[in-house]
Amino acid sequence: MDITKLTDTEVSQLINSVKKCERQIPGETPFIGKIKDDTPVVDFENHIKYLLHRYRHPLDSSRFSLHIRFTDTNDMLIRVDIHNGTHKNPDGTVVGQNHMHIYHSYEGLRKDVVAIPLPDEIHDITTLFIALDEFLNYTNTKLYNEASN
Repeated sequence: MDITKLTDTEVSQLINSVKKCERQIPGETPFIGKIKDDTPVVDFENHIKYLLHRYRHPLDSSRFSLHIRFTDTNDMLIRVDIHNGTHKNPDGTVVGQNHMHIYHSYEGLRKDVVAIPLPDEIHDITTLFIALDEFLNYTNTKLYNEASN
């Protein structure tokens, strides 16, 4: 599988494949203020290493993003943006401030250039911590302590 030129089917397969955090997601995080960290994630079946990234705005705790990106290329497999402004796609369509980017190969464009509405599975976006649980479930990513079971 060439991660620089994935098909939509391969992207879906990677999102749905079991991924495991290689260490605990940092737990000493403030309820307000900036959060910015990366947790290594591995997909043993497809032999791919990722980083799970969490970011929360330093002044507005309702504004955050979560993404999984390939370690080798830094391209995003999937990203969720919450209260991050509307997004204008290359075709001119506009997606609301809560949206998702999924890797897609477009000639001459970044792999995450197109945004789509959030799926029903990611609906409780009241805090980064609650949304993270839904994001991990949606991407089939197991926490470190779950991964050792």
